[in-house]
Amino acid sequence: MNKKKSKTRYEKHLVQCPHCKRDVLDHMTQCPFCEGELHPKYTSLDPKKIKKIRGVLTIVFIAIALMILIARFN
Repeated sequence: MNKKKSKTRYEKHLVQCPHCKRDVLDHMTQCPFCEGELHPKYTSLDPKKIKKIRGVLTIVFIAIALMILIARFN
């Protein structure tokens, strides 16, 4: 019975460089071995979008804190 070996967290993020065929991480933009250009799977979020998300989360957390305070003193 063959038991399939599961990949580690590190191994799940390895991809092959199309230029030198060595393993590199999937978020890299340049191969550290041959310095060839890579196209990462992940991209960073737009700063405006990050600011909007932070604002919404701040309002939500303040609302939750106020509800807890009101419930505690009633």
